[in-house]
Amino acid sequence: MVKVTVYIPCHNYAHFVSKAIESVISQTYTDWELISIDDASSDRASEVMKRYADADPNRMQFRQNFEATGLTANANLAVKMALGKYIMRLDADDWLDENALLVMAHYLEAHPDV
Repeated sequence: MVKVTVYIPCHNYAHFVSKAIESVISQTYTDWELISIDDASSDRASEVMKRYADADPNRMQFRQNFEATGLTANANLAVKMALGKYIMRLDADDWLDENALLVMAHYLEAHPDV
C-alpha cells in the first residue's frame, strides 16, 4: 500500500495539466501514486496525461471518460482506484510545492484523530 494517492481530474486543461503532474513527480516525499482522469476533454489533455502514466505505470494510472461525468463521479472513480491510505485531489490547473506531500503525510501520521 502506498501512503498518499493524488488524483487529478481534468477537463480541457491540456495547457496546465503537465505542471500539475510534474509537481507530484517532483515531491520530496516519495510514497505516492498518481491517478489522472480525463473527463471527456476536447483538447489534448488525455494525450498529455496518458504520456505521463505510460512513462511510469507502477506509480501512475490514467483513465479517460468519453462522456463528461463531472467532479463527483471522478472523485468516486479515484477512490475506487486508489491504493493510498490518504487521498487528495489536485486540480489540473494547480500544482504542489515540492514538500507538500511530506508535510501533509507527516501531519496526518502524527495526528491520527484528524
